[in-house]
Amino acid sequence: MRFHLLGPLEVLDSTDSDTTPHAAKHRVILATLLVRAGEPVPTETLINELWGDAPPRTATTTIQVYVSQLRKLLRLADTDEARQAIVTRRPGYLFRLDPDRLDLTRFEALYRQGVDAAERQEHAEAAGLQSRALALWRGKFLADTPGGPLLSAEAARLSELRMASLEQRLRADLHLGRHHELLGELRAATTEHPLREELHAHLMVALYRSGRQAEALQAFSGLRRTLVSELAIEPGPALQRLHQRLLSGDPRLLHAAEHEARVPGTGPPPQPPAAFPAPDAPFTAREAEVDRLVTLLRDGATTALVTGAPGTGKSALARQAAHRLAEDFPDGHVSIDLRTVPATERGAAAVPLLRALGAPAPPPDQPAARRALLSRLTEGRRLLILLDNADRARDLDDVLPASPGTVTLITARSAPERFRPGATLRLDPPDQAAAEEILTVAGGPAAGQAAPETVQEIVALCGRSPLALSVAGARLAAHPHWTAQALADRLRAEETRLDELRHDGLDVRARLLDAYEECAAPEREAFRLLSVLPPGMFSRAAAAAVLDTTEDAAETRLDLLAGHGLLVAEGPDHRGYRIPLLLRLLAVELAGRDPAEVRHASVGRLCAAYADIAEWSGALVGTDASASARAASRAAGSRAVGPRPPQWFAEHQAALVGTVRAAADAGQWQPVLRLARALGDFLEAAAAWEDWATTQEAALRAAEATGDGAARARALRSLGDLAWQRRRFDLALDRFEEARTAARQAGDAAEAARALAGLVDLRLDQGSPGEAARLAAEAQLAADAAGDPRAGFEVLRCQALLALDAGRHVEAARFLDGCLKAARELADRRLEAWARRVGRVVPSGLAGGPGAYDGVEARPGVWRLRPA
Repeated sequence: MRFHLLGPLEVLDSTDSDTTPHAAKHRVILATLLVRAGEPVPTETLINELWGDAPPRTATTTIQVYVSQLRKLLRLADTDEARQAIVTRRPGYLFRLDPDRLDLTRFEALYRQGVDAAERQEHAEAAGLQSRALALWRGKFLADTPGGPLLSAEAARLSELRMASLEQRLRADLHLGRHHELLGELRAATTEHPLREELHAHLMVALYRSGRQAEALQAFSGLRRTLVSELAIEPGPALQRLHQRLLSGDPRLLHAAEHEARVPGTGPPPQPPAAFPAPDAPFTAREAEVDRLVTLLRDGATTALVTGAPGTGKSALARQAAHRLAEDFPDGHVSIDLRTVPATERGAAAVPLLRALGAPAPPPDQPAARRALLSRLTEGRRLLILLDNADRARDLDDVLPASPGTVTLITARSAPERFRPGATLRLDPPDQAAAEEILTVAGGPAAGQAAPETVQEIVALCGRSPLALSVAGARLAAHPHWTAQALADRLRAEETRLDELRHDGLDVRARLLDAYEECAAPEREAFRLLSVLPPGMFSRAAAAAVLDTTEDAAETRLDLLAGHGLLVAEGPDHRGYRIPLLLRLLAVELAGRDPAEVRHASVGRLCAAYADIAEWSGALVGTDASASARAASRAAGSRAVGPRPPQWFAEHQAALVGTVRAAADAGQWQPVLRLARALGDFLEAAAAWEDWATTQEAALRAAEATGDGAARARALRSLGDLAWQRRRFDLALDRFEEARTAARQAGDAAEAARALAGLVDLRLDQGSPGEAARLAAEAQLAADAAGDPRAGFEVLRCQALLALDAGRHVEAARFLDGCLKAARELADRRLEAWARRVGRVVPSGLAGGPGAYDGVEARPGVWRLRPA
C-alpha cells in the first residue's frame, strides 16, 4: 500500500486501486498520522486537528472510532505490514510505514540527495534528483483535506521546501547550460511567485546568456518596482550585485559554471545546508581551529567571535565550522556578509538579517523595535546565524542577544566595542608547515613539485598570510607554463608584490584597504607615517618619535590601529608592535602619496630618537658616544637602570641600521651622523661588517653633504678600520690616508691620531716596523695635542704592539698598563678586558725574545698572525 500527500490525499493498494477514505475527518486523522509517521501522535493533537478550540465532549471516544475505522480500511490490504500499520502508542497512536511507501519521505530524501550532489558540483545528478523530487507533487499539499494547526504548518514548510527544490533544480540546469530551455518555465515561475528573488535571479541569468541583456535588466526593474510598491524594500545585496554585473556586461556570466549564489528571499528561512556560502574548497591547514570552534559552540556558547588580521582566513574558517554545525540547527541557517551592507544604513546587520528571516515589511527604525521583531522571528527555533566581517560596533547593536536556541557566529578583525561574546577564537597566521600546505594545495602540481627552498621563499614573501598564499597558489595553478620559481621571481619586488597577489576576484590589496579605510583620519595618517619604521617590532617610543607626539598618545593611536587589524601587539606584556609584512607594503604604498617632506621629517625624528638612546647606552659601555653622553653617564652612576646596553644594541640592530639607511635616503644628515657614530664601536665588536659598512658609508654621505670635515674624517677612519679587519689592505690604506688628511684639514687632532694608529696596524701587518714606529710617533704628537682619552688609548695600544714585535716585553707591559688605565678612565669594559688579556700573555714570553708569540690580539677580538 502506498500513500500520497503531495497533492490530494491518495491511498493505493498493490493493484493501484484507490482506497482513499472519503470522509473528511478520516482523511485528517490519516494525514496527521502519516505526516508524523514513525512518531507517536498524541490524541490531543488529533483532537486539535479535527475541532480546534471547540472539541465535543466525546472527542477522545470519537477519535478511537475513527482510528478503528481506518484500521478496517487498511486491513483490506494484502500485506501484514499494512494490516498492522496503526498501533496504539501512549499518549496516542503511531503509524508504522516503510518510508518508500510515502511520497512525502521520498521527496525529502531526493531533495537532500540533490543538495548533496550540488555541493559536490555534480550538477547533472543534482538536476535529475530534484526533477524526480518535484515530479512527486500532484498539486498543493493535501489539496482536498482540511487542516488544523499541525497540517497547516506542514503545508507551509513543504511549500517552501518545494520552492527550494525548484530553485535547486533551476540552478543546476543553469550550470549545465540549459538557459534556452528554462526561459518559459522561469517566466511562469516568476509570475506565480513575484517576490521570490532567486527565481528572478535565475531568469535574469538565463536571459543574459540567451543574448537578451535588455530583457534581463527589465526583469530586475520589474522586481524592484514590485518590492518597493508592496513591501517598501529594495532587492537584496546578491541580486543588486547581479544587476551590476549585467549592466557591466560581465563576460563570466556567459559561462555555465558561473552562476550567482542563492538570493535570499522574503519568505521563510532557507533549508540547511544550502543557505550558507559553500565552504572554501580546498580548505586546509586550519582543521584544529575548526574543531575547537565547533566544540565551543556545541558546549553551550550562544555567541562565538573569530578574530584576526585581514587575510588570516576568518571567513573561510567560520564557513567551514558553520557547515559542520548545520545539522545541529534544523530550523534554518542564515549567512550575512556585513561588508556588503552600506555603512550609512541604520541597523547595519539587523536589516538584512530580518529580511533573511522573513520579515514581511521594512524593519522598524528604532533599535529596540528591531530587536523585538528579531526575537519574535527566532523564538522557539534552533537557528545558526553567521555574521561575517562585523568590524563596526553598531553592526551588532540590533542583533544580539538572540533568542534561546539561536547561535550566532561572528567574524571580525577584533572584538567590536561593547561586545562580550560567549567564546572567542583568535586566528593568527599559520605556522610555517601549515602555510606551506596552503600554498601547495592551492598551487596544484607546480607547487607540489617545487623545491622546498622555493616554497619557503614564497611563503615568506606572502608573510604567511592564508589569503595571499591562496591567491599566489591559484595564480600558479592557472598558469601551467609557470614554475614556482617564476612565481617567486614575480613576488620578490616589494613595489609590485601586491599587484601580483590578485586573481579571479580575490585581491589582497583590496582586502587590506578595507581595514585601512574603516579607520578614522588620524589613524590612517598614523598608519602611513609608521611605514618609515624598519621592518620588525618597534616600541611605542619609536612610534611617538615618528608621529611627533607623546608616548601615551602614540600608544592610544597604536591600539586603535591594532583594533582594525593593521598592527599586531607583540613582545613582553604586548608592549611592542609590528606591522605585518603585506600591510607594511600597503603602508609604504599609501605613504608614497603624502608629501616627501612629511615622510623625511618622520624618519629624521626616529633617527634622532634612536641616537639619543644609542648615545646613552653607548656611554654606559664606553662606545664612541658623544662627550655629553659620557658625562651624563658618569653623572648617573649606579642610578642607570634597564637592560644591559649590549643586549639593547643586539636586539635593535636591524632597526637601528635600517633607520640610518632610511634617514640618509631622506637627507636627514645630522641624525644620521649621530646614530652612525653611536653604532660604530658596537658593530665593530659584533663583527657585523655589512651593517658597519652601511652605517659608516651613510655617515660619510652625511658629512660630505653638510661639509662637516671632522665627521668625514671619523667616517673614513671607521671605514679604514673595517677594511683592515677584512684584510682588504689597499682599501684600508686609502681610507686611513684620506681620514688623516681630512682630520688635519678640520683641525681634529684626535681623529688624526686614530687614523695614524690604523696606519700603524697596517704597516705592522705588512712587516714594516720602522715605518710603523715613525707613524706611531706622529700619532703620539696628535694625541697629546688633542688630549682625547680614546686617541690616547689607541696610541698606547700601538706602542705596546711595536714593543711586542721587537721583543721588548718590559716596555710592552708598561704600555699595556697605560692602556688599562686609559680604558678605566673611558669606562670602556671592552677595552679594559683587552688590556688585561694581552697583559697576562706578556710575562710568559719574557724569556722568548722577538717573535716568541704565535699570534697577538692586536685589537679587541682581532688577532694578527706573527711572521715566522
